[in-house]
Amino acid sequence: MNKSVGAVQAAFSSIFFGFIPFFALPLYELGYTSDLTLFYRFFTAAVLMGLFLFAKGKSFAISFKSLCSIMLHGANYFIIALFLFLALRYADSGLVTTVFYTNPIFVLLLSAVFFREKLECYKIVLICLTSLGVGLLSGFFSGNIAISMLGLVLSLLAGLGYAVYIVLLMKLPARDVSREVFSFYLFLFGALASLVYMLFSGNFFIASTVDEWMYILGSALITGVASNMLLIYALPQIGTVFVAIIGVLEPLTAVFIGIFYFGEGMTLEKAFGILIVGCAIILLSVIPKLRKNNI
Repeated sequence: MNKSVGAVQAAFSSIFFGFIPFFALPLYELGYTSDLTLFYRFFTAAVLMGLFLFAKGKSFAISFKSLCSIMLHGANYFIIALFLFLALRYADSGLVTTVFYTNPIFVLLLSAVFFREKLECYKIVLICLTSLGVGLLSGFFSGNIAISMLGLVLSLLAGLGYAVYIVLLMKLPARDVSREVFSFYLFLFGALASLVYMLFSGNFFIASTVDEWMYILGSALITGVASNMLLIYALPQIGTVFVAIIGVLEPLTAVFIGIFYFGEGMTLEKAFGILIVGCAIILLSVIPKLRKNNI
């Protein structure tokens, strides 16, 4: 296992996932709901993965055991996104972001239970440090956050769901299929779950303009296919806890997109948040090497 490569893969996975606002916000302005946006993201990602597998001459065959495993991952993947988007309807985005990115705590606890990983002190410190950085980035400590109990609960459930998703990818990896086939079925079941949800909510309509499809394709390719594939490759190399900590690059990416593309202001609070998250990521790569060399 190459931990350096795994760390880079996890970093780019988080960065790509952080582009969600770049593609989602324009769709919201065009009248898309969160569940409709999720459906098109999952469905288009499944089509892109399917075309890739077909072009490579890969088999779509899969065992029943692996199919059940991927169905579980796909349902969980959809629920995470749904809870996160619903939380944003009931609570300030700063609260939702901060609570959601406490998920490394859940990952650490679940990894200790399922993989018997040690609750090492430096990992706990890094998790606290990154949580502080995310809180500063999202404006959680500015005093203007509206606390909503429903939004808080939904954010916690989304964070817990993401932790379970990461841990289950290690625990139930569907070993008899390639990562590409795994991703195809993951997106397919995510799309089916989104479609079923929309049939009850009545939000479905067909994307009809070039602009709509450009944002949908970008979201599917960058925040879907690329991000998830890199995550799947990174997990076996660096483990669940490190992947979760590196995941804080996602809100950092979203902040930079907000500043440079959507014209949001840079505040001293955000600057400190960027500095803290950057230091945490550097320490994440340095500390294991120092420990290995007994320094």
